[in-house]
Amino acid sequence: MNSKFTEEIRNIKSNRPLISVQDIVNFIEKGERYLRASALTVNEVDEMEFLQGIVLSPDYQRSYRSSSTEESSIIESLLIGIPIPEIFLVITAQNDAQIRHVMDGQHRLNAIYRYVNNKFALKNLEILGDNPLYDNKKFSELEKKDKIKILGSHLSVLEFGSFSDPEIEIELFKRYNRNTKPLETQEIEMATYFSETSKYISKFINVLMTDKSDVEKINIGFDNEQEEKLVKIYNITQARNNKQKNHQEICIIFSVLESGLKENIRDGVTASKRFLEKKSKLYKQNSDENLDLTIRKFKSFNEFLLRIAETIEYPFSTIMIDENKERQNKYLMGVSIVLAAIYYYYEVENESEILVDELKEILKASPMADPEYKASSTNMKNIMKYLFIDNKIQEKEFKSFKLGELRRKEIEEFISSNSKLKEEDISLFEVFEKDL
Repeated sequence: MNSKFTEEIRNIKSNRPLISVQDIVNFIEKGERYLRASALTVNEVDEMEFLQGIVLSPDYQRSYRSSSTEESSIIESLLIGIPIPEIFLVITAQNDAQIRHVMDGQHRLNAIYRYVNNKFALKNLEILGDNPLYDNKKFSELEKKDKIKILGSHLSVLEFGSFSDPEIEIELFKRYNRNTKPLETQEIEMATYFSETSKYISKFINVLMTDKSDVEKINIGFDNEQEEKLVKIYNITQARNNKQKNHQEICIIFSVLESGLKENIRDGVTASKRFLEKKSKLYKQNSDENLDLTIRKFKSFNEFLLRIAETIEYPFSTIMIDENKERQNKYLMGVSIVLAAIYYYYEVENESEILVDELKEILKASPMADPEYKASSTNMKNIMKYLFIDNKIQEKEFKSFKLGELRRKEIEEFISSNSKLKEEDISLFEVFEKDL
């Protein structure tokens, strides 16, 4: 651990306000509106609407799995005056709105927010028992004095200022949750890298998961039929752990669409982390994330996927490589990286009649199609080596794809740098042989 990190973690700024349940609920509602709002339309006036909003479930938080009995126990504590354990909040960045997300206490706040909004009735109360004033009662069904008791209760909050280094928040989150179920690597990798780009990805996933009757559903530029196809393409599910997986997978696609294949990225998890970290730093500095351009690229890429889906329902599946495989996985990260790379390096003619056939030809030149390949299928250097050095796809003529000159130079630089390494290795080997 470097000295700068150690110094910063020793000088963490925090305060301990007492916040009423009524205010907590209002702050969570602001956070919900903030997540629904378009990052491209929020201006200085809008910020007042989101002031001190609480984002209830940042990307690293695991699934909300509390039972109605567990939720009821939290509400019972408020009713009889038992203190609720402290809530930990973190300001997401140095911005006027002071948006906060929950480091610890998601389940407690979720239970309170859900109950005040009549999402469940009290059950199996340990102390109040089957008292008819409370048993099986929703918030709206309580007596006035009990509603006031809940809304007027105060929660102890430990609020951290924005961290200059997101790794500090990851370290704190791991420490505060050490005695609970350990976080999955994927959850830790995605921790705290909050940005407008990450928010957009979450929003995109949520839109595809949202009931089509929801009037507040965000417009992502596709009609209902296209959205249903995208749900299948991205293998979007209601499970939170899969939602996190979906987020990671889309982050990887964003990374490739923005910067192409990077030979120093060993796997998809690394690509996702670096992309989120880069966007988070820009967000914390109130710098431009180029989200407008990113969204346009992503929309165009999705139109490309929808075109493929006219022929192959699951463009990210093994069927793109081998139609005869018995098990057709619906989503392979390696395939998604190659498709995003094709869209980055080539100008694509969506209307080409042989688009899918030529796509398959390129995919068959990737590591995924090599039965002898045993390394990570998401290792970008290996993908580049297979495509551009071993199989030289940049030298082939395609009717559906045209290689831009700028992208051709990027490929040539990769080939040149790796050829030099090979020549150096050969020279060293020759010297070694002479010494023998």
